[in-house]
Amino acid sequence: MLNRLSLENLQRVTPSIFTTEASAGTSDKYKHISTIEVVQGLMKEGFMPVKATQNRTRSADKAPFTKHMLRFRHIDCVPTVGGLFPELVLVNSHDGLSSYRLMAGLYRLICSNGLVAGETFNQVRVRHQGDVVSNVIDGTYEVMKEAKLLLEHAEHMGSVELSHPEKQIFAEVVHQLRFDGDSSLTKEAIKPEQFLKPRRYQENGKNDLFTVFNIVQENTIKGGLRGWARNEKGYAKRVTTREIKSIDQNNSLNRALWTLAEKMMQLRGA
Repeated sequence: MLNRLSLENLQRVTPSIFTTEASAGTSDKYKHISTIEVVQGLMKEGFMPVKATQNRTRSADKAPFTKHMLRFRHIDCVPTVGGLFPELVLVNSHDGLSSYRLMAGLYRLICSNGLVAGETFNQVRVRHQGDVVSNVIDGTYEVMKEAKLLLEHAEHMGSVELSHPEKQIFAEVVHQLRFDGDSSLTKEAIKPEQFLKPRRYQENGKNDLFTVFNIVQENTIKGGLRGWARNEKGYAKRVTTREIKSIDQNNSLNRALWTLAEKMMQLRGA
């Protein structure tokens, strides 16, 4: 059963998609189309919103225009044998700094993971000009073709078994991606192998690339990894990684992780 979000849910979770005007200072060429108009256009095509989020901001004046992200699933979509759904990922803002971005995504039932395709998959950008709603709908069907291909790649990854050294290399690269530019104690406290620890018993002992990728992705995005580090005074401090809530960072890491998994598959000649 499709767990769609109602308009009331969307209003509560992502009020910025209902903004009726652009922020001050946008270009004369900028055509403001409230994201909710696009959402309603997609719903008429059978694409239902199943998840929505928006960036936090400390400024009340900026809140109506902040970046938001929605995930859609077609009403006729059924999961694969492995419990995967193809999804559409839509990103937009009303501050004039972002075009509509459409990306292919997957949803994995076993861990409620929302995955995003990597750099090897096309994404569609629609500028805030012309018939925005129609252009987004056209782009949606283009992206959903990519989502079907994404399913094939996921299935292929499931047939590639990784050795322990390969899993360790995967984790070390992910550690670098997650803490790139981070000078806090967390980078020192969290070890690469922690990204490989499954969160549910169904994944214990599994070494196929797709399962390993999902374990790592969940640990990276959802946070909750714990470790100990010493501060400048030598005192031990317990640290915990935070959930990645920034839309840009979330998508950037998701895309990088998928690209990394595909590169590893290519290196194996799979």
